[in-house]
Amino acid sequence: MKRAKSLNGQTVLVTRNERQAGVFQRKIEALDGHAVLTSLIRFEPTLTSEQAKAFLKDLQASHWLVFTSVNGASYFLTYIQKHYLHKSFSHLKVAAVGEKTAAYLQQHGIKVDVVPERYIAEELADALVMHVRPGERVFVAKGNLSRDVVKRTLTPLGIEVREWILYETIKDEEGIAALKSTMRKQPFDFITFTSSSTVHSFMHAMESDRAQLASSDTCFVTIGPLTKEALLQYGIPSETPDTYTIDGMLDLMCRLSERKLND
Repeated sequence: MKRAKSLNGQTVLVTRNERQAGVFQRKIEALDGHAVLTSLIRFEPTLTSEQAKAFLKDLQASHWLVFTSVNGASYFLTYIQKHYLHKSFSHLKVAAVGEKTAAYLQQHGIKVDVVPERYIAEELADALVMHVRPGERVFVAKGNLSRDVVKRTLTPLGIEVREWILYETIKDEEGIAALKSTMRKQPFDFITFTSSSTVHSFMHAMESDRAQLASSDTCFVTIGPLTKEALLQYGIPSETPDTYTIDGMLDLMCRLSERKLND
């Protein structure tokens, strides 16, 4: 009989925005793990009411609407609802960076036409190359730290790309202070990162203890290659799942936890 997946009581530090950490926490606890939450970054909307007219004009003139994160989708929908622009994008084809972003959009009644097989910006850009025609316009909804991979890939092909920064990522100073206190009190079996920005915030907060972190028995788990690369900048290797999602991270941690028990 196949044994059920389990974290076997392991302690997991979740370095995620407070608004997003709850789902991760519940999934960890459902797998017999112990989750400790710390918020290192928070998000703030960037668009003003005065920008609604230009926003609407760009939407109406575009052929494609592209989302690079769930946050981008969330702030986009909040903005159009606030300014009654909800009918202005019904003519657009939609692309999403991954299944979570696509699922969020579909839950809000938006049909998604393109989702890449791997959930990174490069794969999204490559998928769009196969679908967007020269002369078409692409509207990208993103955050201030999102890379311009889609724009750099499509523009040389004669495709106009308009990028709109819908939210910005800033440090959560209270969360960072709480992290320092938490790290002094207890060890962790796993420390997880779901974005490069949380890696940099974490390492800034733990600046005086980086060498100790690198030599500890803690296993670092990053959601994808870009986050893994960000952590490597500080000399710390990590494990990364084949599927770049929270569920992929959980599956990976269960396998690693099982391996620990059998060693």
